Amino acid sequence: MTEDDRTLVARAQTDDGAAPVADLIGRYLVGPGLLRAAIAGLATEQLHARPVAGKMSSQEVVCHVVDADQFMADRMKRTIATERPLLVGVDGITYLEALRYAERDIDLDLRLLEVTRDQMAADLRRLSAEDWERDAVHTETGLVTLRGLLLHTIRHLERHVSAIDEKREALGL
Repeated sequence: MTEDDRTLVARAQTDDGAAPVADLIGRYLVGPGLLRAAIAGLATEQLHARPVAGKMSSQEVVCHVVDADQFMADRMKRTIATERPLLVGVDGITYLEALRYAERDIDLDLRLLEVTRDQMAADLRRLSAEDWERDAVHTETGLVTLRGLLLHTIRHLERHVSAIDEKREALGL
C-alpha cells in the first residue's frame, strides 16, 4: 500500500459527516445489491475481461470485495469484543492468484457477502452509543474507531462498484 493509499484509507475511516448510525448500517446493507447490479448482464467473457490496463477484471473485483469484507467484519467484531485490538494490514491483491479468483463461483461469493453483511448489521444494531466509540490500532493507518471501520467497509465496496462501471464503459456496455 502506498503512502497515498494509506492517507485515503485513514481519511475514509474518519470523515463520515456525522451520519446517523442507522444510515451507515443502511448503506452497508445496500452494498451487495450495488455489486450485483454492477455485474448484471455481463457474460463470463466480459466478467473475465481486463479492458482497463493494469486493473483487475470485474470477476476479480467482486472476489476482492468479498474477501476484504470478511477481513472488515472480523476487524469490527474484534473491535467490539476486545480492548483496543491490533488490526494487521492485508495486501488483498496477493489473494487474486493464490485463491484463483478467475475460477471462483461469483454467485457464491455474492451470497457470502449478503449473509456476512446481514449478520454483521444485526450485531451493529444491538450496540450502545458507547460501543460505537470503541477503537483499535491498525498497523498501517493507526488508531481507528468502529464507526470508521464501518465507513471504510462501505466506501471500499462503493469505490469498486465505480471501478466495475469503468470496465463496463471500456467494454462499450
